[in-house]
Amino acid sequence: MQFTYSQPVSPFTRSVDAPPARSQRLAALGECLMQRLETPLFVTDAEGGVLEANPAATRRIERREGLWLDAGGRLALRQAGRWVPLSRWHAQVAAGGELVLPLEVEAGTPMQITLRAMPASEDAHAACWVLATIERVQLTRTDAMRRRFRFTRTQARLAEMLCAGMRPTHAAEQLGVKISTVRTHVGQMYEKTGTHSQAQLVALLHAV
Repeated sequence: MQFTYSQPVSPFTRSVDAPPARSQRLAALGECLMQRLETPLFVTDAEGGVLEANPAATRRIERREGLWLDAGGRLALRQAGRWVPLSRWHAQVAAGGELVLPLEVEAGTPMQITLRAMPASEDAHAACWVLATIERVQLTRTDAMRRRFRFTRTQARLAEMLCAGMRPTHAAEQLGVKISTVRTHVGQMYEKTGTHSQAQLVALLHAV
């Protein structure tokens, strides 16, 4: 799959008054950086049509990893189990300048897509292009523990308390539950993590 711009201009910032040779060098440098970039990156028009995409983005589109290209060359995102046209968010991006959305993939690390407005021309009234980048979602340790060990919210809070050196009796007070309830949670956390003592559990959680 090969994408090209509808106009022979670089998506990267350039001066309209720059000498042609310098402008060409800047465009070549931008193209080189874009091709080497491991982060999936692409540019679309107001209708969601792909104007340019680096190899990392092209592979993701071809594999339908959260992205899908229709017969008209317009991009859609996987949202809540269905394909939603990227153009749906164009007005919001144009008005706010940037929008971050979750990117739904079948498996693997949670991903997000960031949509940024960029001028398509010098005309202030012209429809903007959208620069999109795909990145991993940065999880907090609590989120990571819940995802990895399937902890409940209460268990994740308790895990943070134990990692901070809090005794189970004090944790019970903080959570507003009986100590027997905390012990039940800790027992379930042992089963979920394959540990057999609080020391083993805390050591494992610190490594998350």
